[in-house]
Amino acid sequence: MVSLDDLFVELKKGRIYECALRDDTQNHQVQGAQSGDDIWIDPRCAVLEIVVHEVLHRAKPLWKEKTVTRRARSLVVDMDEQTKRTWWRAYTRIKIPRKPKRFRT
Repeated sequence: MVSLDDLFVELKKGRIYECALRDDTQNHQVQGAQSGDDIWIDPRCAVLEIVVHEVLHRAKPLWKEKTVTRRARSLVVDMDEQTKRTWWRAYTRIKIPRKPKRFRT
């Protein structure tokens, strides 16, 4: 069994790189990859899925959570590199940093 403490020791070793990732041989997005001591992370995947998910909620308020989740995932997975760049740039321009907000669910 691996604990979070064990993983935190690995995290502190560093050699984690943030960059755009895509596997063009299989034509799908890659959220992260590891080779030897190096780790690569593409944060756009997770962030863009959340953005598309929440925009879908706003655009389609009557859709159920499961429908929104599936559609958001499908739309983001199907994005090509240019579309990801376009959405990422728009998001980084539009977002407004704020203090954390608590929501009751």
